[in-house]
Amino acid sequence: MNIHLFHFALLVTVALNACNKRSYDPMASDNRKTLSSVATSATTLQCTAMPESINYSIYRMCSDNVRVGDITPFYDSVAGNYKLYFLKNIWSAAGQKHPWFGFVTSDFHNYTETASIIASASDPCAQDNSIGAGSLVKNGNTYYAFYTGHNPDITGCTNGVRREGVMLATSSNPVSGFVKNAGFATINTPAGIGYDENDNWRDPFVIRDNVNNNWLMLITARKNHNGAWRGVIAKYTSSDLLNWSYQGVFYDGGSNNYFNMECPSVFKYGSYYYLMFSDQSVNDASQRYVHYRKSTSLNGPWSMPAGPDRIDGNAYYAAKAVPDGYGDAYIFAWCHTLSGNTDSGTPDWGGNLVTHKIYALPNGDLATAIPHTVKAWLETASEPFTKNSQWGNVTNTVPGTESYRLISNADLDVANVLYNPVNRDQYMITATVSYASSSKDFGFFIGACDGYENTYQLRFVPSLNKFKFETKPRSQLDSTPVNDVPVTLAPNTNYKIQIVVEHSVVVVYINDQVAFTNRIYRAPNTNWGIFVDHSDATFSNITVTHP
Repeated sequence: MNIHLFHFALLVTVALNACNKRSYDPMASDNRKTLSSVATSATTLQCTAMPESINYSIYRMCSDNVRVGDITPFYDSVAGNYKLYFLKNIWSAAGQKHPWFGFVTSDFHNYTETASIIASASDPCAQDNSIGAGSLVKNGNTYYAFYTGHNPDITGCTNGVRREGVMLATSSNPVSGFVKNAGFATINTPAGIGYDENDNWRDPFVIRDNVNNNWLMLITARKNHNGAWRGVIAKYTSSDLLNWSYQGVFYDGGSNNYFNMECPSVFKYGSYYYLMFSDQSVNDASQRYVHYRKSTSLNGPWSMPAGPDRIDGNAYYAAKAVPDGYGDAYIFAWCHTLSGNTDSGTPDWGGNLVTHKIYALPNGDLATAIPHTVKAWLETASEPFTKNSQWGNVTNTVPGTESYRLISNADLDVANVLYNPVNRDQYMITATVSYASSSKDFGFFIGACDGYENTYQLRFVPSLNKFKFETKPRSQLDSTPVNDVPVTLAPNTNYKIQIVVEHSVVVVYINDQVAFTNRIYRAPNTNWGIFVDHSDATFSNITVTHP
């Protein structure tokens, strides 16, 4: 027999055997199960996606049901809270196009929303006919909001307007009264030195450079740089925030050629400065990640971290991080929606605000964790939850608790424990997970129509040092997940897992070091559980809590 046909036949046989065992008949397999692996009968499983909700507390959207775009975070040391300016996802031919609005918060689950901060101009030939991302700084008693003026169609305009330029609005109040500075000279792409002069000049970020006693501005750009077209970050300096001088390329991506390093920012935490940017990756939305570099100087040189150079996965975008006044730092971005509000949709621009706590490891690399205020809020009350069923070699390791060892000795012979839906708007699943061996994967089911095939999966894959989100049936898994995040995995090691669910936004935290954000419309009010496939893993002290 042809060896490829033999492998195909073997896989089909294994798959059919696995599926045939799923009647929950403990004697269905030729390999008779031990008493510890006898299944409990499953009741009806709920796996249909619920209609998308707009009632978000942690992962905020606008009060009028409009989603949010690129975030401009500002820590207000006087008020002791964060002002989070964002592009409101309005795009009206006859009205506003991505105006700035804002949230104010001190705990990341209670927010107030501001009125319009910066509105787009009605003139079709105005530089800021639509508004783009930027940054805000305070100098003296004045707040300076630098923003992108974007004109989506300059055809027919004779006033010299460009596709994009950097503009300025100021106020004496951080949440109102911003006035566009008509006397500020719009910063346009430098001419004749290799930049894309027709587009791609946006997302200004301004920070004080105390060493050089001036202000530094970073701008997202594209340039023919060192013989190749690539995304770069341009550099400007100023002594007064009004007059700016071009200083060349601040960062060019190093060994990576990014299409655009959007929303660049720099912040200092501990001994390091961190440069952060989001890779636009125009040809592959699955590769749009938030990346970072580190340096001991604000002006570089910038080096790769020792571990992964990205924060979170591909559903978390346009992130910027800012320290607070208490020694902590937080990173803010949006989790994209999917077209049609369905899991089969394509990623949209904009979505829900997602905040992580961020800190430095001993080697200077960055780690992410759940904000402590959000964690405390989500742990307010315990949520009773009910086991629906189990299958395979499953042993309760600590009587009286939801703690189990699950063993599977072959691919597609999935051992599992399934639970009934949690009927809460916000809740957190917590568990400690370890594994003795794993030839395939183990993890959590979401939206389970059964316990082995038709289910979404948050899965540990030790052979790849990855944690993945999958929507494909398990027999169709391949090397391309919906989303993934790097995580170093080793046997006989405990991993603290926190899964925060608020409607269709699901955020997983692993060991207070790795954050993983996803849009999962099938998550709310569906059956969920734990599983192993050709692995031996233990899930200890599974709990559910809520505000």
